[in-house]
Amino acid sequence: MCGSGCRLVRQRGPVPADLAAARRLSNEGLSAVDHRDLARAEKLLERAVQSCPLDVDARRHYAEVLWKRGERTAAVMQVAEALKLSPEDAGLCVEGGRMYLELGLFGDAERLSREAVRLAPQSASAWHLRGQVALARGQAEPGLADLHRALAIAPDDRDVLLDTAEAYRRLGRPQRVLATLAMLGDTYGPGQTPAQVLAMEGQAQEALGRSADAAESYRMAIARGDPPAVATERLAALEQAGPR
Repeated sequence: MCGSGCRLVRQRGPVPADLAAARRLSNEGLSAVDHRDLARAEKLLERAVQSCPLDVDARRHYAEVLWKRGERTAAVMQVAEALKLSPEDAGLCVEGGRMYLELGLFGDAERLSREAVRLAPQSASAWHLRGQVALARGQAEPGLADLHRALAIAPDDRDVLLDTAEAYRRLGRPQRVLATLAMLGDTYGPGQTPAQVLAMEGQAQEALGRSADAAESYRMAIARGDPPAVATERLAALEQAGPR
């Protein structure tokens, strides 16, 4: 365990030795991340946490590296420990909630998303997470409402726009899907729209009976490389059906 020094993070005066060591190790770990040496980063950040277990930032960075290295259970445990130390940290709530969501632990993800919204009602990330959890649970309407709250704060956020389009798609509102994707497309340069966006555009056009436009969107998605499976599947079906 660290000495009493790292318990005094918020006090004025010299930085305690154990906290200073944790910060130094954390900085070295983050430098290793920048150089894409995640194995070294993990070791350094583990030492940072061992040096001062009450250093929230060290645990946060350690969790991020563990997650990137596929050690997801260990990453979630680090976030949980960090939240015990700093329960009012909305950013940590969002980070932990996203991890739980990806692991399919919807109850824990929803709990943290609601806490994040409570702590930071002006955080687009908090509302986005809550909307994502609702979508994951098949609750498109409340999910869309939360996503709109996120867009009101960050109208050009690509991830929020994409999830908003997905919510409209699930609700069977293809015109709104296309309108949302048009706003998303404006955030990219010419020829830079991702395959996932083009594939969703094709689905919306197909839902509106615009087969030729849909086929073109699917072709563009495939040309981007690594397209969603729906693009190749639907293009094959449309080409087999012939002109309509």
